[in-house]
Amino acid sequence: MVMVMALRHALLGLLTHQPATGYALNATFKAQMIHFWHAHHTQIYRELLKMEDEHLVSSEHVTQHDLPDKKIYSITATGRQELIDWLRQPTSFQPKMKDENLLRVSLLQLLPLDEAIRYVEETKTHHEQVAHQIRAFQAAHQSEADTLGYLLTSEYAIRMMENYADWADWAIEQMKQRGTHTT
Repeated sequence: MVMVMALRHALLGLLTHQPATGYALNATFKAQMIHFWHAHHTQIYRELLKMEDEHLVSSEHVTQHDLPDKKIYSITATGRQELIDWLRQPTSFQPKMKDENLLRVSLLQLLPLDEAIRYVEETKTHHEQVAHQIRAFQAAHQSEADTLGYLLTSEYAIRMMENYADWADWAIEQMKQRGTHTT
């Protein structure tokens, strides 16, 4: 239930900027929130319908001639209050991590040293590329009009990727030291 509630609040937050279709919300969600939250487009559409039933959002049906009709969602006063109330609630700050990469790293001792090092080097490169992509997206798309929240969360994602790259250098050094001492 926590995941649905967080998705609900993420969508309400996006709708505070401007009304949007489910398609546009999905695209914005992926561009701005993918670094800290994941939702499949079917989850987004289901949640929008539930929120409409609960009067947290309203929708306007728009008929299009050459394209399929669309629904444009807007946050209601009730939805805005729901979002504000949620923001004011205390959180437990329980870390939630489910990372297949770190699961693999925890088992690297089962591989030959050169293969284990190569794995960490490859994941380091991946994390550096992601940090670079986020910075490029920020440079191309972020403006003073963007929310403080987007700035803060995208910077967190960059720092998390860079931190992983720094950790990878340390991990490789540790593997090399242990590899030369355990022959």
